[in-house]
Amino acid sequence: MTPEELREIREKLGFSKKEMSEILDTPYRTYQDWELGNRRIPGICQVAVHCLLSCKKALKARRKKGKKGKGLKKEVYIMGREIVLFETEERKSAAEVAQFLRVLADKIESGSVVLRSGAKEIALTLPANVIFEVKVEEEEKKGKTKRSLEVEIEWNVGDENLTDSGVEIA
Repeated sequence: MTPEELREIREKLGFSKKEMSEILDTPYRTYQDWELGNRRIPGICQVAVHCLLSCKKALKARRKKGKKGKGLKKEVYIMGREIVLFETEERKSAAEVAQFLRVLADKIESGSVVLRSGAKEIALTLPANVIFEVKVEEEEKKGKTKRSLEVEIEWNVGDENLTDSGVEIA
């Protein structure tokens, strides 16, 4: 979801930025940064916004009762809530990234990964089978095109019964 799409959806629903930040249970300044494109919109918030769009009846009923978005965040977050446990972003050469990924691949295969950046550290134990997602995105911003390659590994804690899928590097 682009910042422009987020703004259009908010306006279509008739919410102010403050109301939308309350619904999404995020600080107002963070929400503002999402709409301005200064911060990446987290996946869970993108899902929550799409849920808001699909809840038009509930929204209309709330408006008739004189309510706007208050309390709606409880309905949106029934799906779950994402908490960032560790995050870092830095410029690196392609060679440095490749080396990091090689080491990470070995750690993933062993089932144990420890990530560290300064004083931040997290230890992960991975199951033998995980959900593997590869995504390429393109974003137009201020006349420039930015591309990203995301590799995501997910698992449910305690879930060992996933089957193999078929993504390959060609």
